[in-house]
Amino acid sequence: MKRRRAAPAPRLLRQCLAEVRGEFARSVGWAALRQCAFLALPWLLGRAVDAGVARSSPGVAAGWALAFVAVAAVEYAGMRGWQLWSNLAEARAGTWLRGRLLKAVLTTGTETLRGRTDGSGDLTTRATRDVDTVLTWVHGLTTWVVIGLTGLVLVPAIGGLDPLLLLVAALTVPVLMVLNRVFPPVFARRAEELSEAHGRRASVTGELLAALLPLRGVGAEGRMVERHHLRSAEVTRRTRRLASVSSVWEAAAAVVPLLAVAAGLLAGGHAVVDGRITVGALTTFVLWMGTVSLAVTVMIARLGDRGEALVAAGRISAVLAPVPVPGAGVALPGAGALRVRGLTVRRPGRPPVGPLDLDAVPGEWIALTGPTGCGKSTLLRALARLVPYEGEAGFGGVPLADAGGDELYDTVGLVPDGPLLLHGTVRENLLLTGDHDDAVLDAVARVAGLDLALAPLSEGWDTQVGERGRALSGGQRHLVALTRALLRDGPVLLLDDVTAALDARTEAVVLARLREATAGRIVVLATHSPAVRALADREIVLPHAVPADGAADVPAPRRAGPAPSDQEACHG
Repeated sequence: MKRRRAAPAPRLLRQCLAEVRGEFARSVGWAALRQCAFLALPWLLGRAVDAGVARSSPGVAAGWALAFVAVAAVEYAGMRGWQLWSNLAEARAGTWLRGRLLKAVLTTGTETLRGRTDGSGDLTTRATRDVDTVLTWVHGLTTWVVIGLTGLVLVPAIGGLDPLLLLVAALTVPVLMVLNRVFPPVFARRAEELSEAHGRRASVTGELLAALLPLRGVGAEGRMVERHHLRSAEVTRRTRRLASVSSVWEAAAAVVPLLAVAAGLLAGGHAVVDGRITVGALTTFVLWMGTVSLAVTVMIARLGDRGEALVAAGRISAVLAPVPVPGAGVALPGAGALRVRGLTVRRPGRPPVGPLDLDAVPGEWIALTGPTGCGKSTLLRALARLVPYEGEAGFGGVPLADAGGDELYDTVGLVPDGPLLLHGTVRENLLLTGDHDDAVLDAVARVAGLDLALAPLSEGWDTQVGERGRALSGGQRHLVALTRALLRDGPVLLLDDVTAALDARTEAVVLARLREATAGRIVVLATHSPAVRALADREIVLPHAVPADGAADVPAPRRAGPAPSDQEACHG
């Protein structure tokens, strides 16, 4: 029988727990010690009451009081150990989750990830609020062990006091089961709606911060602020709906144990009068019922945490999920020809891009040109296997679809039109590809023209790039990303308009250096630049319309504007 694959959200939570299993096991041990001591305290207090009040034995009562103090010290030590290891588990889980998200951004790219989310702001929400929600669940997991231990100890203990008291406590179970069956689905649905609202507001906030100054010149800032207010109002509305469910749930769950305490006092009072139990035993029962009430309240909170964590884990899993393309993980050769046949990308609600046919050998530059929006960037991302595609694309006789992730990214390097830089220095962004000494960085930076971009900057390699690289100009960001791709030293280089933000003089210098340094590499460039087209060995033009005939692969002379008859055509 074929096993059903687990849903992404529960699977991610299990993986997260597996990463912190050592810390979790230690927190469970300390929590069990703490709870055993905590449950023993009411029993010790009851014995002290019986010794001091019922039998008028101050010495015996003092002995029980000393035992109470000793057990309280053990309870304190257990609580400290419990919280220490729970905090460490939470911290480690956070590092693991955020590390996986960062790797997904670096290897997949923000453009592809935006297709899986509602926007860049929503991606930020998944890396902050959603991760924190999962960490809250991780931190509270040990509580379930405490709740289970409480039930195992108190059921026989209360039954030993008086069967009627156990019946009073047991009557609360069916009511709690009904509450816990009715409210969790409603709570989870409201939590998901709130998470989506937070994501939409984060997207609008990111757009507002990035575009406020440019839009102020055309008088659109008021409309942007109004959009932000509408999204904020939606978050407020969703928050109130979630809070209303949570408040009713918690209030109903808290009232049931309190009613049980009241009924227990009534039944226990009769038992004391009849001589079936002592005053100390009744005291113990009341304190234990307080523990039951606390356990129920915490259990309700943990159920809510789990519902929210499942929603958050599902949103995080959407970012971490690999691009759905087949692959067996074979290694690509270090050198070879690039062969593409019928490469097509389907886009929902938009015309498909492709099919594209081309053959390239090391040392060749292939220029993809055409009108804006014809699919040049999409085809480059398909060659980098960042979007699903149809057709065949292979390097050195090995299909790219069969290559393992590490082998693929060591072979095919992509510099996107909107490169991602992380907050930090220029050097730190370059060293994401691995450790390199200054001599290597200087040499590769010169090839990419980054030395020209760093020349006006007083701090050089230690220049802070700002959030998402916004402290640098567009051209400087592209050159940092180009240097980073060259440091990988892969045989295939995919460049998406890398010189578009450079002035003509800098562009000419960068292209000349790059052409010389890539004599043994295949370079495919998406471009509108006449200077790039002049250096290209061949040019492929992607028209808006979908022609009936297929693509042809015809060499074009190295000049800025090849005649239409010399251009290659492919459907776009």
